[in-house]
Amino acid sequence: MAGGVILAQLALNAAEIRHIDASSMQALQRAEDAGRATVDALRRAEASPFEMCSEGDLTILRNITYANSYVADLGRIEQGVVRCTALWGKLDRVTRLPEPHYRPRGGFSVWSHQEVLQTHYQSNLVALNHSLAIASPSTFDLNRFYQDVSLRITNGSGTHTYAERAGLRYNPSGAIELLPAIDITECSPDMGLCAQATAHLHWFALAHPLSFFALMAGSFLLGALAYLLYLRLRRNQGVLEKLREGIANDEIVLLYQPIVCVRDLSLKGYEALARWRPADEPEIGPDIFVPLAAQNRLSTALAKVVLARALREMQDLLQADPALMLAVNTEVADIEDTDFIEFALDLTAATPGLRPQLHLEVTERADIRSATFTQNIELLRKAGFAIWIDDFGTGSANLSHLSYAQFDGIKIDRLFTSALSTGSPLRSVVPNLLRLATELELKVVIEGIETEEQLQLIRSIAPQIHAQGWLFSKAMELSEVLQQREPYTLEEFGLAA
Repeated sequence: MAGGVILAQLALNAAEIRHIDASSMQALQRAEDAGRATVDALRRAEASPFEMCSEGDLTILRNITYANSYVADLGRIEQGVVRCTALWGKLDRVTRLPEPHYRPRGGFSVWSHQEVLQTHYQSNLVALNHSLAIASPSTFDLNRFYQDVSLRITNGSGTHTYAERAGLRYNPSGAIELLPAIDITECSPDMGLCAQATAHLHWFALAHPLSFFALMAGSFLLGALAYLLYLRLRRNQGVLEKLREGIANDEIVLLYQPIVCVRDLSLKGYEALARWRPADEPEIGPDIFVPLAAQNRLSTALAKVVLARALREMQDLLQADPALMLAVNTEVADIEDTDFIEFALDLTAATPGLRPQLHLEVTERADIRSATFTQNIELLRKAGFAIWIDDFGTGSANLSHLSYAQFDGIKIDRLFTSALSTGSPLRSVVPNLLRLATELELKVVIEGIETEEQLQLIRSIAPQIHAQGWLFSKAMELSEVLQQREPYTLEEFGLAA
């Protein structure tokens, strides 16, 4: 038994060391990618043929920023003063930077943990001659699996720190920190970067009080957990088969949430929201069956059913009011599927005039930069469909994706809406997104309007956009939609016309 415990102890410590090493490698890879992307952005900015901070120059800076995942903003600097940036334009307020914290080779200047212009968060700034790059604050947000490891990104000699993060306290039951902390450093000579990962090893000693019983109990619990996972797998397989049958048997029904104009609260359309109602069973929400469908290649089958049902139920309303929109959610995989494109075109072949009223909203659960996605987006738009990005800014996509495909609009997620009336740093995101959308000629729907205060704030910022949320109405059954079309007035919310 003692020998077995010692071997188990060694195996556990070896696994912990591999875990620390993997975190340092991932951090170094992220640092190298960010460094190359930042250098490339600055050199491209320096090659701009336009006058500093002119409209042509700002357009170049925006294009470079949108195409770069590691650069949050790009600007111009002159004698230590920031004159303009891609996202903020020409700065009315003088912003003078302190002396650089570090000057690496190549004529670069670096500021670490510097407060970003006109915001409340800090990031790294890098300058080359007259160009200034602001690093994305999320550059070193590594996989959650490594959150127990402390990380430090430095230059090759270790004299300057670019970023560091303290690891979360990790003490597994029955383990004590008698062993020292382990430091593992990985360096990239080419980039002049090093990543240091630090974490404590843990001692699972049999001599520790009650550790023998804990070991036995742990073995029992591990076996029980394996059995429960087996049962869960069997259950998921059963749910998957039911979902296949539900899609085939028309068990996917739709609710409709109104979309209104912020200016006068006039009705502008609806979003179709899928619900699964199995026969003789409780309703199952989309948070369960939509990811299940996406993980098991049922997404396109589900999208076809939703699109067909939405058009069947709402066709009369759409034809009666050509200005009315109907938003339908799709996945990136659906747009990349030729079968879905052909289905959408065939479904609307008899009523092509309805296509501009059908807004296909692409969720950001996957990369939207593939050539197939871009080609199919263009095909759908040429046919008349409107293509939107749903929950903009919260998924895997970011501003750079707007340069890979042409979209008609964006939907701002409720996460940013809820921050409008708080002290959260996110409250500045909505005005910036709205200004960006205006410059790119994108339409906007903002989600999650739940209070009159939020509505008034949005009306003061951008009265021309559209909105949806529980303040106006929760998702309605089709019968409710047909009974009441214009339920809102400014007077209901104490607003002047």
